[in-house]
Amino acid sequence: MIGVILAGGLTGVLFGFVLQRGRFCMTSGFRDLYLTRDATLFKAYVLSLAIQSTGIFALHAAGIIRFGSDPFQWLAASVGGLIFGLSLILAGGCASGTYYRIGEGLVGSVVAAVFYGIGALASRGTGALAPLTKQIQGPTATLNGESSLYGALGVSPWVLVAALWAVSLIFLVRSRRAPAPAWQPPVDERRSPVWRAVFGRGWSWQATGVAVGLVAIIAWLTSISTGRMAGLGITGATAGLLRFLVASGDVSALDWNTFLVLGIPVGSFIAAKAAGEFRLRAPGPARLLQHIVGGLGMGFGATLARGCNIGNGLVAVSQFSLNGWTATLFTILGTWLGAYLFLVLPARLAESRQAAAPGLAHGD
Repeated sequence: MIGVILAGGLTGVLFGFVLQRGRFCMTSGFRDLYLTRDATLFKAYVLSLAIQSTGIFALHAAGIIRFGSDPFQWLAASVGGLIFGLSLILAGGCASGTYYRIGEGLVGSVVAAVFYGIGALASRGTGALAPLTKQIQGPTATLNGESSLYGALGVSPWVLVAALWAVSLIFLVRSRRAPAPAWQPPVDERRSPVWRAVFGRGWSWQATGVAVGLVAIIAWLTSISTGRMAGLGITGATAGLLRFLVASGDVSALDWNTFLVLGIPVGSFIAAKAAGEFRLRAPGPARLLQHIVGGLGMGFGATLARGCNIGNGLVAVSQFSLNGWTATLFTILGTWLGAYLFLVLPARLAESRQAAAPGLAHGD
């Protein structure tokens, strides 16, 4: 058990540290593409995919890791991804973003994480929503008899790895040509150069993408050291941890993935505290309700799609799983729809009411 705690926990601490310093939240990355046309975090995401894909397919070729069966449950991936994306906006963060923001002191993220676990737990096993989950997950499909993107296209996975690198290199070249920001937050010059590089400002998207990709590869290695043949994952561990706390109390149910999830807010807290960014913040009643509803939706959607933004969006997409790619595409669409319904539309309605108020006041 000590080995499992160390392997999972230390990986989680490292992941949480990287997430916090890179501000790496896929909700922001996907949402900003729609709201502000800002692709900064999305570029980090694509670069992390290129690095992780290179690493895991090299490890697979060397026989160090194996990829498990990943059936293409097209309906569940689509519906689950859409629900998950919608819920991200309400919850205020993706699965990994919710956990790292706990480490920054956001009480609302604690609430979202708890209800994320409740939603996931209710959607599996003997949970109330489990029959619905199984029914939606029933339809499966293949493309040319394959459930992977490279298999469906009849090409080597390295062709798709090269495509990810091509996109990443385009981003990198363009970023070198872009003008430097006109303003940068001040940095304490009394600190050492190393401290300033790590804690002085939020990391660049390039550094963040590299760091997330490398942690994802490391996660495979520390995971298989405990007998678990898989990479990063959050949803199942969240449900399992909640079940352990409120029902079973069976210590044997705690695995690498559980301690990974527990380590994320610890790593984030270390990073936030060192950078002077930790501050306890509690949401108001209306925002608290959004965290609850968003968390429940995240748990159900991620269970339905068999993965969250990490299990699907980072790991399965790097393996070129049709299920993972479909779920992630619908998560992006759901995030955009949620941004419109819960952010853009209310703002427009508020502006309309304000514009009409002066006329009403004068009896028009």
